[in-house]
Amino acid sequence: MNRSTVVLAAVLTLAAATGVRAQLPQKYTNLQVLPKDTPPSQLVATMKGFAQGLGVRCEHCHVGEGNDLSKFDFAADTKPAKATARKMIRMSSALNAEVATIVPPAADAPGAARVTCFTCHRGAPKPLTAPGGGGPP
Repeated sequence: MNRSTVVLAAVLTLAAATGVRAQLPQKYTNLQVLPKDTPPSQLVATMKGFAQGLGVRCEHCHVGEGNDLSKFDFAADTKPAKATARKMIRMSSALNAEVATIVPPAADAPGAARVTCFTCHRGAPKPLTAPGGGGPP
């Protein structure tokens, strides 16, 4: 099971309960990291997972503001945070793939630990470190 699947499963219920999908386009353009055939419900769930992991809202990466998502330009690449997000998605995918080669049985186990946005961000826009630098001695 890949990271996207885990994230999607975790937040799909939340996405269904909000009615957000009614405000979003049914066809997406400019998907560069996620599969181009990602169903709208999965894309919404994935984006909500990112937002929760960083404690941000849609306008952090996308052009628009407020709660009327029909007025957002989701395809625009004008915000630097969107480019950074794409790099971080690729990084976490690579890390998860590396974990699977190091500890294959553990990586495939139900509930296996995966690298997600929350792993480093802990609900904050900038990654959090432990006091004193956060690394092991």
